[in-house]
Amino acid sequence: MRPAWSLRSARALGPVRVGRRGGLTEAVTPDGELVHRSPLPAAAVRRWLRAHGGEPIAGELPTVRSARAYGTTFQLTVWQATLRIPSGQTQTYGQLAKSIGCGSARAVGVALGANPLAGLIPCHRVVAAAGLGGFAWGSDRKRAWLRAETDGAAR
Repeated sequence: MRPAWSLRSARALGPVRVGRRGGLTEAVTPDGELVHRSPLPAAAVRRWLRAHGGEPIAGELPTVRSARAYGTTFQLTVWQATLRIPSGQTQTYGQLAKSIGCGSARAVGVALGANPLAGLIPCHRVVAAAGLGGFAWGSDRKRAWLRAETDGAAR
């Protein structure tokens, strides 16, 4: 099932289950709202949850019914712009900054580094003007995700 999208500013999350699925750590509320998905270890995701008002609880991960990204107004703006980059294509940090009326490619990079939903908010599609650029989970993963999208688009 493809999750429904919603972006929202930070609020208290309440109880959230944390576990591994598909090679990534996910944090899902008991009612199926995906609030974090990344290659980070579960302990780091639990720390992220506590910092955002979440209470990590034990139990199996529920089925994901929706996804919600929590961040600042600026982060949400950057993430929404990133969602408009088609699979198999890239934009530079500067191009993305310009598209949202921001004069700082660096600020865009910082916002992308805080992306809580790896793969769903495709921050890997944003590259440096002179190369791959950074990625919170490493350049090898960024390169692999871009290659997979490019290969998939060619079919």
